[in-house]
Amino acid sequence: MDERIAAWARTATPDQHRGGPTLDDLGGLNEVLAHKDHLTSGPFLGFLVSAAAQEAQQAPLPPALSEAVIAGLASSTRHLAFAEAVDTLAAHPRLVGDLGPKATRTLLRRLTDAQDAEDDPATALIGAEAAECLVQLTLAGVTTPAQLLGAMDMVTEDTNALPTEFAARLPRLLGVLDAHHPGAGLREALERCLTPEHTFRDAAFELALGDVRTALEQDGYQAMAEQLAVCRRRLAELTAVDPDRLDAQIYSAGIDGLLGLSAPDAPARVAAAAQALQDRLQHYRAWRLGTSTPAWAKGRQDDITAWYELTVLLDHAVQHMGDDDPWYTHGHGILTALLRAYTAHHTVRVLTHTPTERVVETLVAPVIEDAFLRHENRFRILEHALTHDEDLRDNEDAQRLHAVLEARLRSPALQEPGTVGDPGKVRRWPQLAGQLSGEFADFAELNSDDVLDRLELALRDSEHFLSAITDAKYSRLMDTLVARLVQSRDWIPKVAEPFQVLLEATVRFAFRCYDVGRQMGGSYTEYLRGRDKDGKKQKVDEALFHQHYREFLAVTALFRLAHCEVIDKAGGRADVVVTFPWAYFNVECKIEEKDASRDALRTYVAQATEYQNAGPSFAILLALDKTVGKAGAINLFDSIWIEEVQRPGELEPCLVVVVRIPGGRENPNDLRPAP
Repeated sequence: MDERIAAWARTATPDQHRGGPTLDDLGGLNEVLAHKDHLTSGPFLGFLVSAAAQEAQQAPLPPALSEAVIAGLASSTRHLAFAEAVDTLAAHPRLVGDLGPKATRTLLRRLTDAQDAEDDPATALIGAEAAECLVQLTLAGVTTPAQLLGAMDMVTEDTNALPTEFAARLPRLLGVLDAHHPGAGLREALERCLTPEHTFRDAAFELALGDVRTALEQDGYQAMAEQLAVCRRRLAELTAVDPDRLDAQIYSAGIDGLLGLSAPDAPARVAAAAQALQDRLQHYRAWRLGTSTPAWAKGRQDDITAWYELTVLLDHAVQHMGDDDPWYTHGHGILTALLRAYTAHHTVRVLTHTPTERVVETLVAPVIEDAFLRHENRFRILEHALTHDEDLRDNEDAQRLHAVLEARLRSPALQEPGTVGDPGKVRRWPQLAGQLSGEFADFAELNSDDVLDRLELALRDSEHFLSAITDAKYSRLMDTLVARLVQSRDWIPKVAEPFQVLLEATVRFAFRCYDVGRQMGGSYTEYLRGRDKDGKKQKVDEALFHQHYREFLAVTALFRLAHCEVIDKAGGRADVVVTFPWAYFNVECKIEEKDASRDALRTYVAQATEYQNAGPSFAILLALDKTVGKAGAINLFDSIWIEEVQRPGELEPCLVVVVRIPGGRENPNDLRPAP
């Protein structure tokens, strides 16, 4: 068997190495069963599980092979072999289903056996691996949560008696489970982990994050601020014991910035919090990029982007604190960034099986009842649209709506959204109908469709941007882009962070453009559609393209930083320049009517780089593709890439992120596959 494995390893491709050997590679089913003791007790248990997983994809798993896998999981005493086996289990949820309840019971037993491991570190570590696998399977919906939650509560009854190797890994898992199953009693388990020295720090941090969740679920700002103050004290106690705890310091700085908005010395306090957050974030990013992260926890990297947005908000809050600026009155944008960071931290990447696809990678995010944040931010977005949109600002009916919103904002309680009025109008403007509740029917009658379309689009943009990301393919796209950007020597502190925030917002804008409906936005987004209801060709106007992008940025942390049609820039006129305190970046907008292929769009990237000659070597090219034909648009994930532009005499290239957006699209009903 060892010789067969060695022969397979010599000739296998990288993909085959990752997937493991098949039954045929190991000599067939009979040979595997004949040598099952060697496979289950030795270092190759993971290969047995991977062979079974690949067999399960083709046909029902032979009972004898199922029993061999279960026996290996139950009896293995080798930590590395067991870890590889359960990693494979988590990556093949169908195999877990084929193995049946015995697999779950076996993992639960290995978990509970760890509490009696005493001086046997292998058994303790195997228990931790079993717990981690069960967490992934539970959040993927492969196994039911009740057994795992009960087992985790039971093993933490006496945390002082647990082996160090096992106990040290429990708080993080308890925190993730508590975030997804609040009220299941795991907070008490975390509190019991405060006693041992080797679990205190992680347990205290996870409890503090539980306080953050409690704060974000309050239905009023004052109660939210009071709960955040409690969380701040808990974090202060932790950082006093562990001054190098970066994640705790980052949350402390973010909460300090929020609570400082209402302090007598607000400008100084918020400025200090912003500086502290920036300093800690540099170390945090370097530490996160330099350490190994389990695959299931990689979704947490998105919290770095949320913290970047928070630094931008705090910096600009300081600049406007002397103004009567409602955007910063209660720090709703800061609260939203805090919510996104918390959500990202507790988002788990798992694989699950569906009837239509063998394996689907998903990001499972905790559910937070953030009704206050959701409604309050939407009120702010509506108010911003009504006061800053040039076409709405002078509209009499829109200003009447603005007066109603101002009155609602001063109200101590927010009305619950409802669906009222004409069902057809509610379907066309559902966000607006839900937000205005009783007022919607009157304003739908008084206002033109164009006004309502613009307001609905602003709310939808906000909802799309602020919602938690649960799309693993999107996460993989961002990981790929950032992995290339970090290779540039310009990817340095105070440059990398703002460009990543701008990139995130621009990619979300692309998502929005791909998803916009046939009527949504009316003439405002007509450049995205090919025909109106009368079947006449609509114009595809570059000004509309710029305007939509600018208005989308208006509902992000960049709403004060984006400047359009900047003249006298590098001898020309830049379409959009986003100016941060330490760096600026330009976004070049182009319309292509003949050839929107990658090679053709590359002709525009030199212009984008020209505007960056005196700044960091990063830029964005937004290309509106008017060449979309009857075969339909190229999918979004193949429409975002990085081009390198290096002129003679330059030491390294400028990196331009190209984002291709389909414009003038045909009705999907008219599409036909290309020859």
